Amino acid sequence: MSDKNDADEEEWETLADSGFGNTDLDLWSDLEVIESKTEEEEWKSPDQLDTHLQEIPPAPAPGGLKHLVRIGACNYCLGRLGGRSLIGQEMVKVGAELRTQVEERDSNMIGARSREEWCPFCENLFEESSLLAKVIMDGLDGYEFTRLQLGAQFPKDQTESEDQLRKRFGAAGSAPLKASLMDEVAKCLRTLDSDIGLVNEKPEILALIDLLTMNVSLDIRSHHIYGRYRKLERGVPQTRWPCRSCKGRGCKKCDGTGQQYQHSVQSLVGDPLLPLFEADDHAFHGMGREDIDVRCLGRGRPFIIEMKNPKKRNIDMDVAMAAINDGANGAIEVDSMRSSQRTEVVRIKDTPAEKSYRIRFRMHSLDDNEDVDYKAMKKAELESLCVEKGLKKSGKKADLIERLEGKTTELPDAKTITKTLEGMEGCVLDQRTPKRVAHRRADKIRKRSVISVSEIAVEITDGVPEVEVNLRCESGTYVKETVHGDGGRTNPSVSGLLGARCEVIWLDVADIHAD
Repeated sequence: MSDKNDADEEEWETLADSGFGNTDLDLWSDLEVIESKTEEEEWKSPDQLDTHLQEIPPAPAPGGLKHLVRIGACNYCLGRLGGRSLIGQEMVKVGAELRTQVEERDSNMIGARSREEWCPFCENLFEESSLLAKVIMDGLDGYEFTRLQLGAQFPKDQTESEDQLRKRFGAAGSAPLKASLMDEVAKCLRTLDSDIGLVNEKPEILALIDLLTMNVSLDIRSHHIYGRYRKLERGVPQTRWPCRSCKGRGCKKCDGTGQQYQHSVQSLVGDPLLPLFEADDHAFHGMGREDIDVRCLGRGRPFIIEMKNPKKRNIDMDVAMAAINDGANGAIEVDSMRSSQRTEVVRIKDTPAEKSYRIRFRMHSLDDNEDVDYKAMKKAELESLCVEKGLKKSGKKADLIERLEGKTTELPDAKTITKTLEGMEGCVLDQRTPKRVAHRRADKIRKRSVISVSEIAVEITDGVPEVEVNLRCESGTYVKETVHGDGGRTNPSVSGLLGARCEVIWLDVADIHAD
């Protein structure tokens, strides 16, 4: 019993001394040492080439790069998807370096590209970059331009497949196929012509590559020219007017021209420019328009002529203006011509410029076969006419018409005419869509202002007054209707205020207050 107690005591003392004194006991003696894998062994891990794609890491992981090489990625796609910075480096050279690294670590990857007929990402399109550049340059032969933009059309299934593979195996942020291919074609173009100007917006020519047929189509953008024209003859429309009989197809009535009028401002400006720019056609954009029987004087009306599909763009504007003015034979004159942009067309169209007019009209008594259809007018318009003529505005529509038709008037004298016209300065007009344009414009009432009235001249011959006056009006004012009233559709009007029928003899645009 004593020996057993002595043994227990000895074991307890041994254990009690553990960790506080000197002892040979190793608490970690039962652990096994596992050797870490070298980087080279990581390249040879069989898991990285397993058929289960979820086990393959994306580039730039070594296993991801190895997989890109194994499935046959070309050097271009290896360079753009490998995760290496391409700043200051060529994509194909970066791809070649990555391929060499993979092959040095695993000799089984040597020749992997040659075993695959097509690169799974680009389908060997990068190898055609120089050919595409050559086709583009051949198509551009003969065209003047400083801004060229490249575009590409891919088959839908190809873009979807490449996008899926790139996001699965390529490094994060890898450039898509379209952008990379266009960059490569651009490099080849600069090799062929170091002065070529490539842009990403507002091109003069867009070269569109169809990657299915490997064809290149050129979208030649129009060349725009700004200027001002003065129309010195009446009877000339602003734009081409198709023949009413043949609708522009050409017939005996229009002598086969397809045009209602022989000339227009558009044709007089655009036709002489066609041979200069070697263009196919032209379009005309004016800051408003004047009627066919109205001259446009002063500084002229701002316009932009659009030359379509031009081969030449660098034309001396002095030569262009001389060609137009010489060919117009005094019908129009142009000046201030310069190269412009499509964005200025919007400015030309949307600028609400005030305009000054010189108008001459003859006055007649209202009893002198006045051509006013009172029955076609609204009651409110009849009431306004009654107020202008000092008549009662109460009663039914029939009463108002009877009252107006029974009103006899005498023509006012020169002093009254002058005073009345001066009183229109600052007047706000209610202008219902004129009858002459009602077939092509919405029937509504527009408010327009008479800014100023000046230089009134009254001539009375055999009791019939003829008046000339300058009117400066808000943009969009119907000036003829401001004078003759359009049968009561414009209120107030010179005709209504003077109590006389006014016949417009002629109208000139004296100035357009813009630019």
